[in-house]
Amino acid sequence: MIPEWRPFACLVTSFLLCPSVSAGDSQVLPVGLEAVSQLNLSLPVSSYTSGCSTVFSNETGSCSPAAFLPSRTPPAVKLQHFKEEDDWKNSLALPFLSHETRSSLPRVVAAWLRCYVMVNVVYFLTGGMWAYYVYLCWGDRFFSTGNMPAAKDMWEQIKVSSLSMPLYSMLPAVAELCVEQGWTRAYSRISDVGVGWYLGYFVLYMTCVEFWVYWMHRGLHDIKFGYKMLHHIHHKYNKEHTLSPFAGLAFHPLDGILQAIPYCLLLFLVPMHFLTFELLLFATGIWTTNIHDCIHAKIAPVMGAGYHTLHHTVYNKNYGHYFIYMDKLHNTLFTPEEDDERRLQRQK
Repeated sequence: MIPEWRPFACLVTSFLLCPSVSAGDSQVLPVGLEAVSQLNLSLPVSSYTSGCSTVFSNETGSCSPAAFLPSRTPPAVKLQHFKEEDDWKNSLALPFLSHETRSSLPRVVAAWLRCYVMVNVVYFLTGGMWAYYVYLCWGDRFFSTGNMPAAKDMWEQIKVSSLSMPLYSMLPAVAELCVEQGWTRAYSRISDVGVGWYLGYFVLYMTCVEFWVYWMHRGLHDIKFGYKMLHHIHHKYNKEHTLSPFAGLAFHPLDGILQAIPYCLLLFLVPMHFLTFELLLFATGIWTTNIHDCIHAKIAPVMGAGYHTLHHTVYNKNYGHYFIYMDKLHNTLFTPEEDDERRLQRQK
C-alpha cells in the first residue's frame, strides 16, 4: 500500500524545485505514467506546463518528473485574464473617462489613476462616516468630556493623508504591472488552484504579511533615523484626544509604502489570487480607519483600536497588524486590560 503522505511530498518537491512557475502551472496527478502519456497526446501544446511538473505514480508509489503535463490555465491565458480584469476595474473606478481615453493611457498610468481615485473614496467615505457616527451620534457613549479630537487635528491628518495618497497609489499600480508581465506567482482564477489551496495560500500569505508588517513597523521605531525622518509624522498624534479615523493614512508617503510593501513583495513568493490581493490592500485602508478611533471593542486576538491607541501612547508596544500574535511572540504586547490595571495601581 502506498503511504498517504507520498503524493503530498511530491507536491512539495515540485513546489520547491520550480519556484518560477506560477500557481496552477504544476500539478500532482495520482495516475499511472502510461495514462499521462496518453493525456499528453490528446492535449494542445498550449495546455502544457514549462516542463517543471511532477507525476505521482500509483504503480511505483514515487514521484517522477514530467516534461509535459496539462496546466489548468495556460500562462498566456492567465496574463490575458489579468489584463481583462484590470480593464474591468478601470471601467468601474474611472467612469468619467471614455473607453477610448482609458485604453490610450499606459496601463500603469491607468492603474495608478484608478487606485488614486479608489483610495480617496475609501479614505473620505469611511473616515467621514466613522467620524460622524463615533463623534456626533454616539460620542457621549464612547468618550469623556474633552477626550474627542478637535477639528483642527482631524484637518491636519486629512492634509497629511491627501499629500501622501498620490504616492501610496503607485505601489499597487507597480504591483499590477509586475503581475501583468507574469513576474509574480499571482493567479487569476481560484479554479487555477482549487478552493482548498486558495484558502491554504491565503493563510500562508497573511501569516507572512503579519510577520513582515510587524518587523517593518518595529524597525521604524527601533531605527532612530527611520523614526525621526519618517514615522514621527504619524506619531505626532500620541494622545487619545488627537487620534481620529482620519489618522489612518496620515503618514510620510515613504513610511506608508514601507508598511504596505510586504503585501506586494509576497506576490513574488506566495501564490496569491490577485483580486483578493487588491481587495486586501483597500481593506487595510478601512482597517486603519478603525484602529485610530480609540474605542476598545474587546475582540482579542484581533489588534483593535484599544491596542493601537496604546501603541501611540506607550510608543514601544503593539506593533502588530491585524492580530496580537506577533507582539505576544516577541514580548511587545501590552493589553488595554493591563493598562487599566496599571492606572488603578497609580490611583491607590
